[in-house]
Amino acid sequence: MLALFSRFWMGLRLLKARARHSTVRFKTADLPGLYRRFDDAGIPYVVLRWADELPLSPAEERGHARDVDHLVGNDTLDRICRISSAQPGPVSCDYYTAGGQRGGAYRGMPYYMPALAARILARRVRHPNGVWVPCPADAYHAYLYHLVYHKGHLSGIDTGLGLPTTPQATRDYAAEVRRLAAAAGEAVPETFTLLGFHEYLRAVGWAMAYDLMPRWGDRHPVLRALEQLESERDAALAQRARNLTVFVLRDDCGGERGETIARAMIGERFAILREVRLSPEAQARVVSQTRGGNWVEKGRTHPVLPTLAFLCRNADVPGTLPVPMSPAKLRRRYPHVAHTDVLIKRVIRDRVAQLDGVLPGAVVIHATDNPLEAVSTLRAVLGPDLDAFLAAST
Repeated sequence: MLALFSRFWMGLRLLKARARHSTVRFKTADLPGLYRRFDDAGIPYVVLRWADELPLSPAEERGHARDVDHLVGNDTLDRICRISSAQPGPVSCDYYTAGGQRGGAYRGMPYYMPALAARILARRVRHPNGVWVPCPADAYHAYLYHLVYHKGHLSGIDTGLGLPTTPQATRDYAAEVRRLAAAAGEAVPETFTLLGFHEYLRAVGWAMAYDLMPRWGDRHPVLRALEQLESERDAALAQRARNLTVFVLRDDCGGERGETIARAMIGERFAILREVRLSPEAQARVVSQTRGGNWVEKGRTHPVLPTLAFLCRNADVPGTLPVPMSPAKLRRRYPHVAHTDVLIKRVIRDRVAQLDGVLPGAVVIHATDNPLEAVSTLRAVLGPDLDAFLAAST
């Protein structure tokens, strides 16, 4: 009877977490047994941080007051719920899915950019205590990401942005940065501030994408300051790209049939200046440097790759709104959109969804909402050819 009630209660908590667009928290006992059951069920997971401190015995469980954060594969939460409900206990466990699906999201968003999360799971290693953890390089980079974009000023580390930081952080985060860097054989950023960490993450392809920053669920002071910094960094380029929009098709678009539909519908509202078939190098840049509506989808364990980019000039005046929507709803739903013709992407999705072989709910196409997003996406698509393209198109 107790097991049945526990299973019902955990299922209810999972449903509530999905409704809140947050992650579910399970109270669990016997972590070694739990992780063995995850392995037996084929559930990919990693303990994200502090694996040395895991409570692995009943005595340790009773004195453990901290949460255990996990990154897990997509479409695993129902199985995690069933397994966890069979062994309720005192240890709080949070589970974030690679793609940030409902019930495994962080304030409505993926905990890490999905392509990075997929990389963490693909390269995971065994900790000496037997649990799965990120490989040393991923553990280091993911930890810096956590400090900069999740913790911010609460990390106790100098922000480097003229913002105060808390004098009493809950852990010695700076010491852990140095430990993880040494374990990975990596250099500690020369400028030991959150801004210095951000610049380091940009250099190694681990920074939060610019188009994710304004949408992030926790708009803490450090994140707002970094968004402003990135905006100022690209202000001159954004002025040159003020009339440009970039559409990026993905490999779930139905192939040539989807491309034909998208090309025709985009061409009705935009002047297509150039089409770019993305090389593997460009695909990697786009996946790591742009949000893209999330590049890891339900039912997929690896990123949905971008395939074809349309570099477009906007019409001088937007046409009729492509979707029926009141002005108030438009502002609420798309606060970052500068030119409403970009919403043709929604109609393209509906048309492509009718093709045989296209999965229900496939995102199909990504588009930039404003000039700053256009610059970051153009940089990912074109690499070193960005300046030449802007010179030729403006």
